[in-house]
Amino acid sequence: MGTFLCKAVLGLLLVQSPPPAAAAATPSDSVLAGLWARVNADSTDAPAWLELGRVYLERGVEYHAHKKPTPADTGWAHATLDTAQMAFERSARWSAGTRTADSARVFRIYVLGERAYFDWESAGSAAATLTWHTLPEGLRLPPVLEELGENLLRACPHQGILFTAGETDTQAAWYLRFSRGLRPDLVIVPMDRWRGDSVLRNRVLRELKTRERSVRALSQSRAVCASMGFERPPEERDVKWNKRPLVWVTGKETKADRVPAQDFVFAALKQSIDEHETWSPPAIALYRRAAGNVGALCKALEAFGLGSEVGCR
Repeated sequence: MGTFLCKAVLGLLLVQSPPPAAAAATPSDSVLAGLWARVNADSTDAPAWLELGRVYLERGVEYHAHKKPTPADTGWAHATLDTAQMAFERSARWSAGTRTADSARVFRIYVLGERAYFDWESAGSAAATLTWHTLPEGLRLPPVLEELGENLLRACPHQGILFTAGETDTQAAWYLRFSRGLRPDLVIVPMDRWRGDSVLRNRVLRELKTRERSVRALSQSRAVCASMGFERPPEERDVKWNKRPLVWVTGKETKADRVPAQDFVFAALKQSIDEHETWSPPAIALYRRAAGNVGALCKALEAFGLGSEVGCR
């Protein structure tokens, strides 16, 4: 009971204290107040805890909106993510065996992923690796997201940079890269953070041993990939993107780097669709766009009985 009250007080303080970059209250403030009222009235309201966690997770991501090349308030950011993690843990506890619990477990991993980005920015990629090592044993992404992350990592050439588009492809690739140890040669960065968070970008550039931030400059020494989570490849001056299964690629790439479309696996996607799982739609959306750009993927998807689901004819 004491722990709950302590966390509730922390939550209310965070509601009343907007991010350092924000001078005025946001619409989410009233949403947070309403959700806290719900869980204070019924501490077993799992859906309310889930929504509460989502709001705090989104607020934590706002940390990356740096306006100057100086670190923001990491204490506020970590407190925000701690509150999100607590909310997801309570949601999972009070909804065991339901889709709400499944979603809460996934978002717990997303919170850890966001904390790892904070630590990468402040102390380097080694710190991000250590953060991922704190992932509780048994806490894993659903197979459909693990498969998506693995497919994206396989699609990007050796020693490349993978720019991701949104929450799903970012967290899936980030989790497989650090938690499962796949493709340690790749650098994975959300494109919006590369463009908007100069502190994170400068940290990545230092680790890449370059000062050139443009995609064109980066592509002179390595392959640069863009996830097909994007509707179209990022617009970059003097950059020609080539279509590959699941990603667009520019820069240094050998034929040995290219993975044939038929080598990708979609067994987990098939099972997820058959069982009407919550996390099927975001994976389907990316695969549908990829199949529309690279027709050879349709044959691979059809081998798993998935042609119509992703728009193949």
